Amino acid sequence: MKRILFVILSACLLWTCSKEPGTVSLVKCTDTGCGKEVETRSGDDSGSVLLLEYSKEGLVITRTNAEMNCSVKNGGVVCDLAVNGNVITLDVYEKDRNLLRCLCPVEKMTQTISGLSLDTDYILDYRCGGNFYSPISFRYEKGLSQFFDLYARYVDFFDVK
Repeated sequence: MKRILFVILSACLLWTCSKEPGTVSLVKCTDTGCGKEVETRSGDDSGSVLLLEYSKEGLVITRTNAEMNCSVKNGGVVCDLAVNGNVITLDVYEKDRNLLRCLCPVEKMTQTISGLSLDTDYILDYRCGGNFYSPISFRYEKGLSQFFDLYARYVDFFDVK
């Protein structure tokens, strides 16, 4: 019995110590799934909002009213995180990259990023479903609750000269 308890405690200690303090990581990536399919693009990201919030678990990023390719039904949404200094790149996309000729509205997607330093300025490079948005500057601090209109931040690379 003592040996089993020792093994369990050792495993718990190794698990908690294996993550370096201050390591930024993606700890949550959820979505509400595909709503009713639409045959053609509605034209823009109007009504789509990105909310950045402080929580004890980390930075919570909530996206509402996203338009994803219908292939999201085949594999769900994937979230990739890359951090370079104070620049956070979050790429949210369809796991099944087989692009279909229709779109699915996704009512809500949420990601939580842990390991950010309090009272520190960051830049979020947010990408979703192949769309790019202008970088978002924010200060990660208790009480953070900041909305961003993604329609106004949409970057159409075909129009860039």
